[in-house]
Amino acid sequence: MSRYENKVKLREIKKHISKKDYETAQRILDTINLDKLSNRLDMSQIVEVYIANSRYEEALDLLYKMYEKLKTRKILFQLVNVSIKLGNFREAEEFLREYIDIVPEDFYVYIFKYQINKKKGKPLNEQIELLEKLKTVEYIDKWSYELAKLYYKSDMLEECKQECLDIVIWFGKGLYVEKAKILLAYFEADEDKTSIIQELKRKSDIKSNT
Repeated sequence: MSRYENKVKLREIKKHISKKDYETAQRILDTINLDKLSNRLDMSQIVEVYIANSRYEEALDLLYKMYEKLKTRKILFQLVNVSIKLGNFREAEEFLREYIDIVPEDFYVYIFKYQINKKKGKPLNEQIELLEKLKTVEYIDKWSYELAKLYYKSDMLEECKQECLDIVIWFGKGLYVEKAKILLAYFEADEDKTSIIQELKRKSDIKSNT
């Protein structure tokens, strides 16, 4: 394949990325010879496509090549993220230390630590502590709802209720607000708790498919 053909295809990939059409971007990407690729921006966008399509091994291979030449915040962020998804916790923690050296105050540090601890099966109180720290730095509906679930699993029911109320009041609308409302309804319901749990699972399925 000529260099010109590669450029044309890379432009098409960028267009599909801008539309969040990662499936089409991946189909085009699979026809490109990446050995001749050297532009860092192109490589970064290709990593984005691989991650969006859960092709983490390929994303990691490309990230390693980028990491050898340049250790930027974005590359380290992606290395931590992909390593966690692959269950490579030792590498994830090593890259996270480097990431912290560059941006020690970034709120995503708490998210990464939480994800690692959760996948390693660390005690719930340790997971809760990280998300509580995150909440003091950056209040995010997804992780606040995750915190509410951890409270519930830990039998901290009043804390769970309060967290759900905070989500509803603070964010007003959205998927996690709806989930928080359903969880609150679960506490208040005397009967038909099964249907409430089913609704929570349905909303979780909607999120995973978007």
